[in-house]
Amino acid sequence: MRMKDYSLMLGGLGAIVLAGCSSTGTRSAGNSTNYRSSYTAENNPTMDAGRGTPSLSDPERPAAWVLVDGKRGTYREHDGHKQLQWVVDENVTATPTFQVEGYQPLLGSPRDFRFILKTVDSPSGSGLAYAVSASKGTFSPGKEYSLLHPGDNFVIRNWATGDVVREIAPLPAGTYILAADVRNEQAGKGTAAVTYFTVGGE
Repeated sequence: MRMKDYSLMLGGLGAIVLAGCSSTGTRSAGNSTNYRSSYTAENNPTMDAGRGTPSLSDPERPAAWVLVDGKRGTYREHDGHKQLQWVVDENVTATPTFQVEGYQPLLGSPRDFRFILKTVDSPSGSGLAYAVSASKGTFSPGKEYSLLHPGDNFVIRNWATGDVVREIAPLPAGTYILAADVRNEQAGKGTAAVTYFTVGGE
């Protein structure tokens, strides 16, 4: 996925999700020091992929990563171009979890998070798309969340209808994209994190 395509997706995400967000139940996370990313300058997925130090402005050097069912991804190239997406090679469950890790020297503790979950390929030919956003300041990096029902401080909208739903049904077999905006509003910093993952069949 090119950065331009990702930006268009998140532009739509903002229009769909943020228009329906309520401040009810939000809290300020402050400058919490509880979050400590497991990734260092020497040991992070971007460095491990041979792309150098993570960056907030260079899409070839991502500074945040979304693990699915605790599984790390690998970075790919397409036609000689380095891709933004992190591809989880192992199949995940139909009710996966997700966990966000940021490069702390650049991002600090990002407490604002939103993402699009969309079918990329489905054996049945069906597809789904949802826009999901955490209430301002309530997201916890490093914490494992249910992808289908991350919590009451998240708004989940059906992308096609705009309807708010309480949770997403278990995912049918297929390949999905989770395109996320990971943000530290207090520091005025944010970055993209895009993960592809596959739910196995029976």
